[in-house]
Amino acid sequence: MFPGATWDRGIDLVAVQRAKSDPGPCPDLTDEEQLYVCREMTGEGKSASAIAARLRVAERTVTRWRAADEDAL
Repeated sequence: MFPGATWDRGIDLVAVQRAKSDPGPCPDLTDEEQLYVCREMTGEGKSASAIAARLRVAERTVTRWRAADEDAL
């Protein structure tokens, strides 16, 4: 990825950053962007419930995403 890039393999990094840290409403994200945000927020130590609330998904969905990432390692 190039410095200052706003896209990475189809992921809108600006939308991801806004979803992670903007106090306003979460932007509409693709499924892949939601997974990316989940990984980033997990790496920052955010709880599954906080991630779920921010992305407007069920906490169980975040738990499944995390489990799938662990299985992929």
